[in-house]
Amino acid sequence: MVFMKCYGSKELVKCLLKLGFKPNNQNATSHQKYSAPDSCKIDLGDRNFVMVQTNRREFDPHARTRYKAEIKRLGFSESEILKCLK
Repeated sequence: MVFMKCYGSKELVKCLLKLGFKPNNQNATSHQKYSAPDSCKIDLGDRNFVMVQTNRREFDPHARTRYKAEIKRLGFSESEILKCLK
């Protein structure tokens, strides 16, 4: 098992932007939607976006695992994700 460092919404947003995700405009909400890059092959029935809870200093271990799994489902490897989170 790979050790995953603690991170919050700012670090996750920076990681998503490095991976090529595009933020969608949203108003008066605590969540931000990031659309997957066009290069991602998305299976039928899968979401083509990631919802990020904003203004979180640190996500709990379950949320960190869930975000990582969502990004991996869009075709990114674990090493790419961890590299962007550093």
